Amino acid sequence: MKKFVFTIIFLIVNINLSADEIIDSSSFLDITKPIMGENKYVFDNKNIKIQVPKFADNSLQVPIYIDASKIMNAKRMLIFADYNPIPIIIDMDIKEILPVFSTNIKVANETPLRILVLDNKNIWHVNNALIKSLGGGCDVSSLASKDKSFAKKLGITKGKIFIKNNNKRIKASIFHPMETGLIFGSLEFYIEKITIQDSNKILSTIKTTSAISENPRFIFEINKKVKNLNIHFFDNEGNDFKLEL
Repeated sequence: MKKFVFTIIFLIVNINLSADEIIDSSSFLDITKPIMGENKYVFDNKNIKIQVPKFADNSLQVPIYIDASKIMNAKRMLIFADYNPIPIIIDMDIKEILPVFSTNIKVANETPLRILVLDNKNIWHVNNALIKSLGGGCDVSSLASKDKSFAKKLGITKGKIFIKNNNKRIKASIFHPMETGLIFGSLEFYIEKITIQDSNKILSTIKTTSAISENPRFIFEINKKVKNLNIHFFDNEGNDFKLEL
């Protein structure tokens, strides 16, 4: 009897984990309607792969990894967390690069993480994952800004290119506080745009927000030949930090 009950529980857990559906949320339509407009969308957990921790014990640094490279000729990718005070994480032009992205984010509460990918037929592909966390990551002041050598370190970039499945995987990081401005007495100070370039040709423009963790690290992928790959990080104070790869 115990074995039978265990089997039933096991099956229920597996069904819940692999349910082909959009996670219910009161914020989903409010956030997506201005983005998707009247365009159609489909739930697509086959072509959009998401990796998040089973439990995010550090709500200031929650790693996320998205791979939607199976969606051919995709044009745009957005990532957002429903219950964050700053829900949008990135809005990414992917016409010249692959829809692959990784970084660490802050979470205020347990929240669905949503991935929206627009294909060349103007159909949105949607997948999601639940980030389980005690939260509190969006209303904590940056540690980077308290560093005594903050002024010297601000904007320091590092990066390297690796070969991954015949694609070029770019790993890049920058020293920046990514302040949300949600703490009393603090101001917003964050990277608001990233451009990936081959010499002066822009391959991708990525709009970013302070929902990304401080001193952010990023992963991007491209599958084309490049001569002089470089990345520009623009913050909301008008600074332009360049990384030569």
